[in-house]
Amino acid sequence: MSLKKNISNGGFTLIEMVIAMTILALVVTVLYLAFSTAGRIWSRQQIKGGRGEHEAALARLLSDDLQNLVPYSFSWERGQGFFFALGPKALFYATTSGYGARQRSAEGLYFACCYLQESQEEEGFALYLAKEMGPKNFLVEALSDFTKAPEKNMVVNEALREASLLILDGLTEASFAVVGDPEKLNLPEGDIDESALIERGVTRNWSRKTLPENILFRYGDSVGGKRNLLLALEPPPELPKKADEKKQ
Repeated sequence: MSLKKNISNGGFTLIEMVIAMTILALVVTVLYLAFSTAGRIWSRQQIKGGRGEHEAALARLLSDDLQNLVPYSFSWERGQGFFFALGPKALFYATTSGYGARQRSAEGLYFACCYLQESQEEEGFALYLAKEMGPKNFLVEALSDFTKAPEKNMVVNEALREASLLILDGLTEASFAVVGDPEKLNLPEGDIDESALIERGVTRNWSRKTLPENILFRYGDSVGGKRNLLLALEPPPELPKKADEKKQ
């Protein structure tokens, strides 16, 4: 009688190895998807948080500026002008608030241009602010050029670009408008009843007597939807003492 020896190496068969590798791959895939989703949620929350701070700063800046609005008339080589202009893509004004200016003093008069341009970093639009003490040449020139076609995109000269700070980026839509009936606005979010706004395409020669009472800045982005910022203008009862001086 012949004896056959049972040989066992105590290892895994090929089928067992394939099954183990398949299970391991599934586990790794599930863990990757879980961490990836958590990472996206965290990033989105961080973006919203940072953006919320920028939007709060924007609201404070525009509110402070327009609540301290100064109706300012000036004379220069092209004639006389009034430092206030408004169109869908830009807003010019003079104010006693120095918030956001490159240079500030305890007392001063600041001249600002808040304008929209195509974003250089991402798709959509970006909001910029140029704010200077005194009616600088480049601001007056930009104002003069803008008032010729306020419904068109803002043309930014090199001096204005260098003086500008980025305020808000990544806007899918944005515009300034004059409010005729604030009661019809859906604030702070949502669509706007166009009948609440003064019709577009009307070019105005702004003066102290024709300044609007309310301005709307509405904007939207791919993250937080649409927002509507209602801004009240509150000029002082008297013109500033140096209103008729030539620009520096």
